[in-house]
Order: sequence, then C-alpha cells, then structure tokens
Amino acid sequence: MHQSDKDGFLTADLREHILSELPCGLCVARQDERLSVVFANRNFYRMLGFENAQQATEANMLGALDCIEPAAQAELFARMAVLDEADEKSVSLEARLACRDGSNLWAIVHISRAESNGAFWICAFMDISAQKRVEEELRVREEEYRIAVQQSDKLVFRYDIAQQTAHFPPDSAELFRCSTIPDLPRYLEEKHMVSENSLDSLFELMTLINSGTQATGRTVLQMNLLCDACEYEWYRVTYSLIFRADGIPAQAVISLENVTEQHAREVAYQRWEKTYESMPQSNTAYLEFDLTQNRLDVQKGTLLLPVPEHLHQSMEGVLRHYIANYVHADDRDRIRAYTARERLLTEYFRSARLEKQDYRHLKEDGRYVWVRLSIQMLPDPYSSNVRASMLLRDIDTQKREELTLKDQLRTDHLTGALNRTAFVDAAGEVLAQPPVSGLHALVMVDVDHFKQINDRFGHGYGDRVLARICDLLHNALRADDLVGRIGGDEFVLLLKNVAGYEALQMKMDSLCEQLNQRISDSVCVSCSFGAAACPSDGAGFEELYDKADAALYAAKEAGRNCTRVYTPDMGRPMPLFETAEL
Repeated sequence: MHQSDKDGFLTADLREHILSELPCGLCVARQDERLSVVFANRNFYRMLGFENAQQATEANMLGALDCIEPAAQAELFARMAVLDEADEKSVSLEARLACRDGSNLWAIVHISRAESNGAFWICAFMDISAQKRVEEELRVREEEYRIAVQQSDKLVFRYDIAQQTAHFPPDSAELFRCSTIPDLPRYLEEKHMVSENSLDSLFELMTLINSGTQATGRTVLQMNLLCDACEYEWYRVTYSLIFRADGIPAQAVISLENVTEQHAREVAYQRWEKTYESMPQSNTAYLEFDLTQNRLDVQKGTLLLPVPEHLHQSMEGVLRHYIANYVHADDRDRIRAYTARERLLTEYFRSARLEKQDYRHLKEDGRYVWVRLSIQMLPDPYSSNVRASMLLRDIDTQKREELTLKDQLRTDHLTGALNRTAFVDAAGEVLAQPPVSGLHALVMVDVDHFKQINDRFGHGYGDRVLARICDLLHNALRADDLVGRIGGDEFVLLLKNVAGYEALQMKMDSLCEQLNQRISDSVCVSCSFGAAACPSDGAGFEELYDKADAALYAAKEAGRNCTRVYTPDMGRPMPLFETAEL
C-alpha cells in the first residue's frame, strides 16, 4: 500500500473527484444481460450529452453498452463471453456511440473484469472522434491525389513517317501555334524545345519510328513546350505505329505526358535505394511499406530475421512483431509512436521531415546494440500510393563513444558521481514536477575530518576514500536517485518520492552507519548528513540547498557522524552557489 493510502489521504470524495477528472468516460457495471451501470464518472455522462445519472436513467440509458451501435455491442458481448477461455484480461473495440441529441461520436471501448470482484465490469470510453475525422480527411486527400493522377492530360498527335511531318489536333495545335510541323526532329532541336541532354534520346526514338522495327516504344525527354524562357520539364514520349497493307510503317501516333513529378520520385527512390545498397548488409535492415495499401513489400538486410509472411498484409502487424522482438522495453513506446502508420501519413501530407530515432536493438546473440532508425516517405513512382522506406543501421560503436563522451562531460572523473553542473540540471528537472507521493529530499553529505585523512595517509589514499564513499552511496540508493559531488569532500543526493520524514530519517541514519568505517586503530571514516524536503522546505534547488546546508551545519555542531533534517530554527550559512551561477 502506498504511504498516502495508509494516511487516509485518498478519501472517498477525493477518489470520486479524481475519477471524474479522468479524460475519459468510466463506469462500473454489473455482470448481467444489460451490464447495468452501478457507478459512472461525470465524463461518462457528459460525453453522451447528459448532465448526470438521473438524465441518463430518464432516457432509459441504464446499461454500460446501451449507447453503442448494435453490431459493435453484439461483438463486445461475444468477446466478453469467451474472455476467460481466451486467457485475456480485457477487450477493446472502436465503436460509434449514440448521444442524447441524436448525434454520434467515435470511441475506443475498453472493458475489463474487476479484479477485486468478478461480478463487475470496468468500462472505459475514450473519445476518438477527432482522430477519426483526421483519418477521413487523409483518405479523402489520398483519393483526390489518385484521381488527379488518373486524369492527367496527355498531348497526342499524328506523325507522317514518309513526310516526317507532325499533324496536331486543335488542342495541341494551339500549344504549338500551328497545325503541322515538317521535319519534326530538326524543328524541336532548332527551337530548343528539347534539351541538349535529351537530343540523342530523341534521335534514337525517331530512328526506331522511321525504321518500323518496333511497333511501339517510349523514352523520356527533357522538353520545353511553352517558350524558350521556361524551364525544361520531363515528358514521357510514347509511340504506336500504323502500318500499310504491305507492312511499311505509314503513321505513328505519338503522345507526350508530363512526368516531371514522377521522374523526381524515381530519382529520389533510386537515391534512397543506393543509400541502402552502399551500406554493409550485415549491419543494416531495410523495410519498404506501401502506406496506402497497408502492406510490407520489401525486406532486405540481416539485422532483422525475415518477417513471417502472414504479417506482410498489415503494416501494423509487421511493426508490432518488430517492436516486440527487437526493441528494448524502455524504447518501445517511443518507437511505436514514431512508426505509427496514421502518423506517417499525416506527416507525409504535411510535407514534414522525420527525425531519426536511436534505440537499443536486440541481436540474435542476446546483446543489445544501438541502431538508428530512419524513415523516408515518397510517392510511388508508378502509382498514386505513398511508400515508406525504413532503414535500420547499426551505430553501436559510434553511439557508445558519444554516450561515453557525454557521460564524461557530466560526471566527476574521480568518483563517477554527477558533477556540479550536471547535478543541478538533473535536480532541477526532478524538482520541476511535484512528488508522485510523499516528498523529494535534497541531502548534503560531508566527510568528517577529511583533511586529517589526506594529511596522514596521502591524497591518493584520500581519493580512494572518496571513490569508495561514492560507490557505497550508489549501491545503497535506488537507480533513479541522484548522486553528485560538488566539492572536495562534499556530496549531494536527491532522493525521489520518499514516503515521509520518518522514512527520510531512517534512510539517512542507514547511510550514515554504512559510511562509518575504521581505517586504522586511531582513524575512522565517517560522514555528516543534512537534508531539506520538497515541497515543504522549498521547490527550487538553491533554496533547498541552502536549507540542507544549514541542516548539515547543525549535524557538524552536534559532533559529526550524525544526521539532521532542516527545521526553521537552524542557522543558514552563506550559500555555496550564487544565483547567477545557477
């Protein structure tokens, strides 16, 4: 039980207030045919348009699932019926909810059996209407893009092979300002309508047309069909031959399609593929998804084992498999959010650039290595679909060097504790948030008569004493507590979420006892402790430091090798840090 529960901190009224402030509808229902509601928070009724439970009762909304559309309601009941058999603890479903005014909203409905009493269900309703609207907008924009590509205009004309003359229909003639062009290749060259880089491709295409050796063909040219001042664009030139009865080619139907955007896609796509191909295959993995079709199309590299084929038709399924099997538990939420399909589509349509993500990756030998994950989203070169290419690259050596350097800049080289600047920064981040329970404590630790140890045994021995003290502190504290060295023989601790003053006093007494060690017949190593509590003694580092220092001073005045917690009657020595330095 938390300390706050022991003290009776969470009263019934406070619990109800907390439940009512949750950003979702929450209710407890009986395990009967209707799931009759026995308790619901205010947000449950508000999201459905009711002011209170009485209004809902008057509207015959008595069951937890009465507001859900019938099909989803039936599915939830069916899944709840086999919950125990499926060895699952809860069911979740997206469903449309009917509101009091006749409107509808979308919600994620999460139902679980109450652990303390199996006769009740706990039902949570999270409004996702805004998300659904975004999804619908994305689908509409995606469909608009697809239709625009399908309806792209082509310029079509007829070419008389014997006369080497192009004949244009009215729409095309308006563009070229004439209905016929004799000696088409030379005309295009003289008018600079084809770039110098594409002239060879033009003449090769015209040779194929004139020879009649291929009934159809195509090429891509850089052309300027509007005026000399305009930039060149990329056009796909496609032809189909019409033959005379004797097999001699007579006419060619030629079409020009502006593929500038597609060409850019192809170049970008090829550049991305070349980037991957230039990397060692043993240290990389490449996954290519069709975001629009929601499927995995390509997997390369050895950093990941092959994804099971039955998952290929779902990008979400592939990513769940990848995250669960390869990503360190502490990194999973971040990578899951980064790779979410709906987020990627949103960022693509916003033309946003995705930052790379570094995470710890589990290899086959059981080791974790640092891997950099990058995602490039491009329109498919040959369709209107959106593609996402995920590149995983082993950066373990580089990353560990960076972390080592960063750690060296943050830590005291002798003891491994945080240096003063790093401790102040880290403590400031902790103190900016109120304690989850109890209090935070800033504790000053001073080695008693340390100068005598240095004078008698030498500074090298004194350094080893300081390192040993720091090791003992680290081993005696929790992993998320902070240990810093801010002076020659002075350490500072930040103990997070201590249950109360009694627990703080007990912890300091224990530390004081552990650090009291005899090093010779006449010399003992001992420490004095002074502490100040947040929020009662202050919320900022400087204020807490001053008061912890006053408590440390009191411990020294009391004979050293003891602990003191700040009280208002303690004197306050001059602070070690000036405000400007902090």
